Amino acid sequence: MRSIRFLVLIVAMAFPMQVAQAQLLFGSRLGEDHYQGDDTKIIMQIGADMLRNAPDGETRPWSNPQTGHRGNITVVRSYRMKNLPCRDAKINSLLGERNVSYVLPVCQIADGTWKFAPR
Repeated sequence: MRSIRFLVLIVAMAFPMQVAQAQLLFGSRLGEDHYQGDDTKIIMQIGADMLRNAPDGETRPWSNPQTGHRGNITVVRSYRMKNLPCRDAKINSLLGERNVSYVLPVCQIADGTWKFAPR
């Protein structure tokens, strides 16, 4: 449970949003059974930079020497939804012997921050 609370805090700092949105999104996709240590912090730092700067199709690796976990993040596509610029990022992770993969949809609002897009 501490892992989920920590993850919500990291996400809230990286992408200002409603805490409930983060809990719904990450509680089901990045639960405490998956990521450990600074895994989520590393993923969110790389992902935040990619949302701002990476072209569609770019992939960057992530790794955490502390846990041995690693993977990559790919900006899948850019699009508009409700007249907002949006992007989908795919995160692939190898966590021990477990493979975890998911897509995070986000949209940039008027103040320049990114919020998770409803699906």
